[in-house]
Amino acid sequence: MYVFKNLRLTLVLVFIIILVSCKQVTKSIDNNTNEPEEERPSVAGLLSEMDANNDEKLSKSELHGPLLNDFSKIDKDNDGFLTKEELESAPRPERRASGNTNSNNNVQKDFAITINVNPSLFIKESMLEDITKEERTLSNGTKALCYIITTASLPYEHSMGPWCPTHIEDGKDKGGIWFKDGKVYDVDGHFIANLKEFYSDDEWALFREDGSVKVTKTQEECEGAAKPDVDEEYQNYCVECLPDYYREKVSTYVIPVKPMYLENSNALGRDGIGIAFNGVNFEAPAPTHAILAAHTLAPLDDAGGHVNPHAGYHYHAVTGSTKEIEQKDVHAAMVGYAMDGFGIYAHKDKNGDIYNDLDDCNGHYDNVRGYHYHAGDAGSNQVLGCLHGVSGSMSVKG
Repeated sequence: MYVFKNLRLTLVLVFIIILVSCKQVTKSIDNNTNEPEEERPSVAGLLSEMDANNDEKLSKSELHGPLLNDFSKIDKDNDGFLTKEELESAPRPERRASGNTNSNNNVQKDFAITINVNPSLFIKESMLEDITKEERTLSNGTKALCYIITTASLPYEHSMGPWCPTHIEDGKDKGGIWFKDGKVYDVDGHFIANLKEFYSDDEWALFREDGSVKVTKTQEECEGAAKPDVDEEYQNYCVECLPDYYREKVSTYVIPVKPMYLENSNALGRDGIGIAFNGVNFEAPAPTHAILAAHTLAPLDDAGGHVNPHAGYHYHAVTGSTKEIEQKDVHAAMVGYAMDGFGIYAHKDKNGDIYNDLDDCNGHYDNVRGYHYHAGDAGSNQVLGCLHGVSGSMSVKG
C-alpha cells in the first residue's frame, strides 16, 4: 500500500511539472513571433540595394517599405532625397507585422482582367533572336513561364542623336533635349551659352572663347564623363557617347507571360525597368544630381534616349518617337512592357488629357487593359515610379 501511494504521488508530481512546462512554452511562443529580431540594415547596405542611379542618395522612386513610409520624417532638409547623413540619423522604424514589409511575403492580388504579354507587338527587325518561352525564376523566387527577348537595344523606327551641339551658334537641330522642374528644353547653342543663368551657378563653362562647345569625342572621354564620379578633366563637358562604341552589346529580357500584381510596390532596380516595342530598354531616372554636380550635361536625343557604357542606347523619357499601339477608345497608346509584364502606355490620352488616378508607380486599372502603367511626362526624368508586379530580369553582355 505504501509503495502504491508513493507511486501515485510521483505520477501526480510528474503531471504537474509537465503542465507547468507546457504553460511556460506556450507563453514563450506567444511572446515570440518565431522570427529572429531583424537587425537594422547598414546605410551602406541600403544604398547598395536601393540606389538605382548610383548618386549616393535615395529618391522616393528608389524606395519601398518603411523608408518610403517614413520618407518625410527622414528628409530633414525637404529636398526630395535621403542622404547618407539623414539615413544614419533616422529613427529605427517601428516593427511591423510580418507580410507587408518583406517582398518575399508580398501578397498577390488577382484582378478581374489581366492581360498577358503579346510578343507579336515587338518589331521583328529589332530582335536578334526569335522570342521564346521558358520557365524562369522571378524576383520573388517563384517560377513562371516567361518570354525571352534578345535585342541589340537599337531603335528600328527612328535615328539616334544628336545630343550635343558643337558651337553656341548651333540651332536645336544640332542638339538633343534636357529637363528641369518637369519641363523639357532644347539643347541648342543658346542653351549651352546660358547655363550659368539657367542653373544660377557661375561654375558652368561648357564652351570655349571661340564659341566651340566642349564635347566628349572618343569612347575613352565618354567613359570618363558618363559616370557618377566624373573624371575631373571632363567636368564642364557635354557628354556624348555614340552607339558605335557599344555595337556588340546584347540585351536579354526575361518577362513573365502573365503579369502578377503585388499589393506592395517594389523599387526600381539597377537594370532596365521595361522595354519598348523596338527592343530598347526603359531605364530608371538619370542620375542628374551627380551629372550636374560635376557641371556636365548628358542630353537625351529627341526620342528620349542616350548612350552609356553599361546599357548602350536606352530611354529615360517617352516622347512619342517609338512604335505605339493605338487603342480603340480614347485611352493613351501603348508603348511597351514593364519588366513585370504589365503594359506601359503614353502619358496622355488621345484628347491630350493626363491621368489623375495613378498610383506611386504611375499605374492604375481599367476593365479593358487591366492593371497597367503610364509613362511619366517627358520632363519628369521618370518613366515609371516603381513596379507593382513580380519582375523578371534584364541583363546586358558585350
